[in-house]
Amino acid sequence: MYRVGLTGGIGSGKSTVSELFSKLGVNIVDTDIISHQITQPDGLAYQAIINTFGDDIICDDNTIDRKKLADIIFHSKERKELLESLLHPLIWIIVEQQITLSDSPYSIVVVPLLFEGKHQARFHETLLIHCPEKMQIDRIKQRDQHRSKDDIQAIIKNQISTEEKIKSADRLINNTSNIEILTEQVKELHRKYLEQATKLI
Repeated sequence: MYRVGLTGGIGSGKSTVSELFSKLGVNIVDTDIISHQITQPDGLAYQAIINTFGDDIICDDNTIDRKKLADIIFHSKERKELLESLLHPLIWIIVEQQITLSDSPYSIVVVPLLFEGKHQARFHETLLIHCPEKMQIDRIKQRDQHRSKDDIQAIIKNQISTEEKIKSADRLINNTSNIEILTEQVKELHRKYLEQATKLI
């Protein structure tokens, strides 16, 4: 099946774009959602994470305190790589399962850190959603008022720059205007991906 890796910085509009593709009947596989599922108390990675990072990251309801865990890995490259070694193999197994079970003509796989993780080889094409940093910050503050501007900028700086991502991506979506223009961009890409998917049959 034809596979498109969809990525973009925090607040760039990945969820909105994937929802627009979904409305066109495209199978969406979201690695963030999978990650959240496997780190729940009944998830495949839960116990391994507790064993590795300790009981301090457990909330009163037995869920993992995602903010505490994020703080730990944000300040330690070694701890970040350790967490990734626990999560990534499981995530990619589930991604493959979801693609295999789909009857969609092609699949969009949402991978926030696609280029950072060097996952390009997993896909036929990569699609980058981008917008100016100020727009990213404004969008994140609207949806999460507890985050400070400094926190958001720190997250953005910890990712590959937009310029580098643009050089690496096969196709781009410019998410700086309204939903109508964004929808038209998605529809045009959908037509192109359908053509590409047909060539694989």
